[in-house]
Amino acid sequence: MKATLCIDDAVGEHRRALLDSTGRPFRLEIERWSERDSRAKLDEIWWGRVKARMPGNRGWFVDLGLEAAGVIEPTRATTVTEGALLAVRVKSEAWADKGPLLSLADMSPSAPRPDGPARHAAAKDDPFLRGAEIVATVTGADARRDVDAAVEEAQQRVHVLHGGGDIAIDATRGMTVIDVDSGSRASGADAEAFALDLNLAAADEAARQLALRGAGGLAAIDFVGMQAAKSRRAVAESFRKLLAARLGRTSEVLEVSSLGVCEAAIARRIRPVRDALAAPTAEREALDALRAIETVGWAARGARIHARVSTQAAAWLELDPVGWKDQLANRIGARWAIEAGARAPGNPEVWSA
Repeated sequence: MKATLCIDDAVGEHRRALLDSTGRPFRLEIERWSERDSRAKLDEIWWGRVKARMPGNRGWFVDLGLEAAGVIEPTRATTVTEGALLAVRVKSEAWADKGPLLSLADMSPSAPRPDGPARHAAAKDDPFLRGAEIVATVTGADARRDVDAAVEEAQQRVHVLHGGGDIAIDATRGMTVIDVDSGSRASGADAEAFALDLNLAAADEAARQLALRGAGGLAAIDFVGMQAAKSRRAVAESFRKLLAARLGRTSEVLEVSSLGVCEAAIARRIRPVRDALAAPTAEREALDALRAIETVGWAARGARIHARVSTQAAAWLELDPVGWKDQLANRIGARWAIEAGARAPGNPEVWSA
């Protein structure tokens, strides 16, 4: 599908979003500078050391030299032996407390082998852009505005539908549940047509939100009840096509049941947005402060910029673990002052004077 690529390379954190032809975001990627080269990304090739068999003979743990070990499933690991150094491809990025899912990679016998676990090669193409035809690329202040709006939207629970009604999204440990509500949507004399129209709008928004959040695993959508099997088939098919377009790949989507529930199995590929945002509290506040300082610096050229943060965030900034001071000075000039306050970590205050 046609899309606009928004790139926001803020000091301390790189973010990208894809917007559809109506300007709505449907994919989002976030990576902190502090985690560059410290996580396995989709379709990268790594050398990994086989550590041990998983309980229940469900595969093997593979040491990639990262914090979390990867996993090779037994169906793809028939030649795996403990202690072996293997070339593996990242099938799914790490999420929550689970390491990346791996598969054996095709590697030439003459390829040089490292002494231990290490990244071998990046993905051949950009997984974030798959299935999207980029018609425009936006950077700078406009990109930051759109990307920030996408991040905020991806964290909201309730989303209003075009024409009225809404969907509510709840992520549990085992699945993502979406409830459709007609709300104040105007209904006509034909209840079946009303339900079909509402559910088609809900299917569109549900597909967009699942893709935007990087959701994977099981999803269940509780649509408004429809009596006609033809209507239920139309909603399921619409959701199936819309989800494939947003994700850039197909997912298993079952028919809508007589109770109005549609189940889908979405293969996990990228890290969910909620995990990407789950930085340590002090770092998260510090990064938000740096982003705000840079944004205010764009708008108030030449002005002195002030930031008030918690003592924990101030300590992280003072250590400068990602080299933010030089980078920020190069972008807006060294014209900021950061004040540490006795306040709970959270949203920083930033202003110009």
